[in-house]
Amino acid sequence: MNRRGSLVAFVSVAVVGAMAWGEWACWRASRQEYPRRPPPAGDREAIVVLGYPSGAGDWPGLVQRYRARVAVRSRAPEASRSVLVFTGAGSRRGARRSEASVMAEYAVRHLGVDPADVVLEERATTTWENIMYSLPLVGSFPVVKVASNTFHARKARRYLWRQAPAVAVRLRRTRDHRFGELFPLKPLLALYRR
Repeated sequence: MNRRGSLVAFVSVAVVGAMAWGEWACWRASRQEYPRRPPPAGDREAIVVLGYPSGAGDWPGLVQRYRARVAVRSRAPEASRSVLVFTGAGSRRGARRSEASVMAEYAVRHLGVDPADVVLEERATTTWENIMYSLPLVGSFPVVKVASNTFHARKARRYLWRQAPAVAVRLRRTRDHRFGELFPLKPLLALYRR
């Protein structure tokens, strides 16, 4: 094999290795910071959807749409009531609407969420505050979930354990990790969120 062929082979193996590592790191993070014994499936659940700045003109950006989709696909079919708590203030200059309201509107209009299942928390400007201000809205639910991208959701679960362990023991997994989803970005997300 010539030098060019060896270089191509090396780069190919390195890229495949990085992609596989990123997939594994995201899978692992999606299973961390949960109680050892998850609560039994309940008839009611609250899913906290973490905020992210809206796109220009208060349109839902790619990250907001992704987080809303994670929340919707994480709803338990056996739950008689799944409340989605969208959290986030308007963080961009010139934003007329909160991150929470932009994501909620997207979920209702494009993902088929019943408006009666939507709750807005519009004060939070950080992940810590997303959890802090959402706690009064989810505290009475037997099952609590946190929806975001994998590493951000893990960070929020850590904050929930620090702020309200009695609620954190009611955490159940969301479907924030899907094999192959966001595949090229996973190594970067894994490096950024370590």
